Amino acid sequence: MLKYKNYSLIKPNTEQSSQIERLIDRYDGSVFHEVALNKIVESHFGTDLYYLVDDCININSFAPVHVIKGKKGAKRYELNPLGDIPYAGFAGNNSPVDLKQLSVGLFESAKYSGFPYPQDKIHKNTGQYAFGETNMVDLGESEDDIFTAMESSKRRNIRKAIKAGIQVKQYFDVEGFNVFWPILDALHKKLGYSRFTYEYYKKFIDEFSTKKKIFTLIAYKNDQPVSGLLIIGNKNYAHFFKGASDFNVKPEGQGELIHWEAIKILKESGVRYYDLCNLNKEKLPEIYRFKTGISNNIINYTKYTKNSLGYKIINHF
Repeated sequence: MLKYKNYSLIKPNTEQSSQIERLIDRYDGSVFHEVALNKIVESHFGTDLYYLVDDCININSFAPVHVIKGKKGAKRYELNPLGDIPYAGFAGNNSPVDLKQLSVGLFESAKYSGFPYPQDKIHKNTGQYAFGETNMVDLGESEDDIFTAMESSKRRNIRKAIKAGIQVKQYFDVEGFNVFWPILDALHKKLGYSRFTYEYYKKFIDEFSTKKKIFTLIAYKNDQPVSGLLIIGNKNYAHFFKGASDFNVKPEGQGELIHWEAIKILKESGVRYYDLCNLNKEKLPEIYRFKTGISNNIINYTKYTKNSLGYKIINHF
């Protein structure tokens, strides 16, 4: 069984889910921490969803936990959503997290990817852990400052796209995603992402569109879709969830323009940060260069794995 300090593993009821929602709003949490989002992940990937909480009655600190059953009775605890959602971890009114206090059973493992808080008061002593990277646009800055901070090539491409007559349209319902899906599906097939289906993303749109927590942007050239973005988030953080451009259309700056339009929309709606959502310089160098050209504000997030000896033996280390 997963243990951490005096925390408990619970399946949140309606009142506990409401407490978690209020804590997310108050203490800088993200949509990746929300019960509704994690239930979609649970359904799609066949996990068993719990929350690790400090107090079952009055929750102050929590983390989503997806339990995955493996071979020969092995079990893995993922303290974040799965798939193309890179991080979550602890949120709420936390005292500093000490991941060394996580413990697991004889044939169990725990994997943690903490949220990349720009002012991280949760993950202390991070030098003893591994880390990942993301980059964020601080939407509290002026539009002029955000634009000027981009690489000159990105600014040129934005101007190029505008001159070429590319226009960007925002959709809050599934209509926009239906336009985007053939472009995104072509990218997924190229990358071998067979588990990320239309139905998977539609669940997010069905759940969050009426709450204005998800929207699609489509870039059009002569009324033909050439690029798209799926943005998900709350007032604290909006995340670049999915993005793709039509392989058969020449680049005219549509990729840069669509992110610039996202930045302006999010800033206008009062969102604090636009998260470009995970960087991998070694495996995805072109995407790394593209994202860091939009914002060089790189933020680390804490990663930690705890494997029991029995789990290592079953999985051959």
